[in-house]
Amino acid sequence: MQLLNHWPSESDISLPEEVKHALLAHLLEPFDDEESAKAFWQDYPSMIVTFDPNDPLESLQWLNDELQHQIEFAQLNPEYSDTLALGYSVKLSITSDAGNGLYLVLAEGDNG
Repeated sequence: MQLLNHWPSESDISLPEEVKHALLAHLLEPFDDEESAKAFWQDYPSMIVTFDPNDPLESLQWLNDELQHQIEFAQLNPEYSDTLALGYSVKLSITSDAGNGLYLVLAEGDNG
């Protein structure tokens, strides 16, 4: 499992290359360019939580209760879900009225 609470670069993301590229493209979709996306994330920090096939969702126990709840909510009640690549998907849960969010990235078969 990996937690990122800033706009990610490719080197920040511990996922297969094809999945990294698909995730970054997905994160850029709502914006005109990467600078606009970075500015939004600076003003409204969001979080990316990734699970690979070897990460059981039970590994959440070491996280604080609020973050556990946000991850579980994103898994069960996402604003939307989309397929990335190689059997991975991304689910978004909006965590504030301002637009902050939690992106949950799961490999197929990760209870998602």
